[in-house]
Amino acid sequence: MHYSVSKTNFGDKPSFDYPKPIFLEEMGEEKLKKLFSDFYDLVADSDIGNFFPQDEKELDKIKAHNVKFFIEACGGEKHYTNAVGHFDMLKTHEQFSITEKARREWLGCMEEVLRKVDISDEAKQSFWDFLEVFSKHTVNVDERQELEDLVVKKG
Repeated sequence: MHYSVSKTNFGDKPSFDYPKPIFLEEMGEEKLKKLFSDFYDLVADSDIGNFFPQDEKELDKIKAHNVKFFIEACGGEKHYTNAVGHFDMLKTHEQFSITEKARREWLGCMEEVLRKVDISDEAKQSFWDFLEVFSKHTVNVDERQELEDLVVKKG
């Protein structure tokens, strides 16, 4: 199992493969819900916790909403599409300033919970590979430009 993370080239929207059916087959929806519940608990306490509600009931709503997307992305029932319709990754995340550093923190939280799940390495790797590339679509702040702007303002 390799939890490698490649760098995002700002502005690129790389193609990705959805997880293999084996991931959802081995996890099942209930285990997947638990995985994401544990994951969002970690994220809420992480360096990017400010992106998520700190109120437990509000965080539970986020968990329930987002796991629908991931169940569907993993080949499960169309819970998300039926509830929300088409998913637009950029529009959903544009209200947040998401840097490459924030993406890596998010992936680090996922790695921590995924390591604890008792499924095959093939299934885990398939899911990890999907998330690693898919998460690049959320990065909407160019850290290099942000640093250049700071230097210009201070200079």
